[in-house]
Amino acid sequence: MEFLSSIENSGFATWVRESPSLLAYTLFLALHTIGLAFLVGFTIAIALRLFGVGSRLPLAPFASFFPFMYVGFLVNLTTGLVLFSTAPINFLGNPVMYVKLGAVFASVFCLLKLKRLVFSDLAKADTRPVPANAKALAGASLLLWSVALLMGRLTAYSRPVVIASVIAFIVFAVLFLAVVFVTRLGSRSEMSGQRA
Repeated sequence: MEFLSSIENSGFATWVRESPSLLAYTLFLALHTIGLAFLVGFTIAIALRLFGVGSRLPLAPFASFFPFMYVGFLVNLTTGLVLFSTAPINFLGNPVMYVKLGAVFASVFCLLKLKRLVFSDLAKADTRPVPANAKALAGASLLLWSVALLMGRLTAYSRPVVIASVIAFIVFAVLFLAVVFVTRLGSRSEMSGQRA
């Protein structure tokens, strides 16, 4: 606790937290958001392409997104540590923070496995069908980023708001999955009816 308290009360953390300058908390929060846009935005683009959205587009060029995603991750890691330094005791006492960090690292792990699976041989990326486990990794990464973004936003709120938001997220996810399941079931029965 003493170590965390010394970080929180350091001159730099105090300046970031309390300065009215746009170069303090506002800048670091903005950079954190921009890093997320690169990391999560390109992840969504790759995942949607693996799910068949824009299937006329070649898959191999999507590999060029990864350097931008790495930069986004480094920006997020750096700015996240700065933002964390402004209230480490509060953040470490908040279980939402652990869920957020777990979801971030699990999503990055899925993304790295996805890169190895789909983009390790770019010459073959567009000549073979997308493997089912690549789609599963892409879906898991999207779900994990959704959790990470929600939890990141909820770190600023009280426990009742967090609980209500998590319940709403779970209800939405279940309804979304139910709609996807029913839609797929309906399209399968329609295809089998056409064959008969």
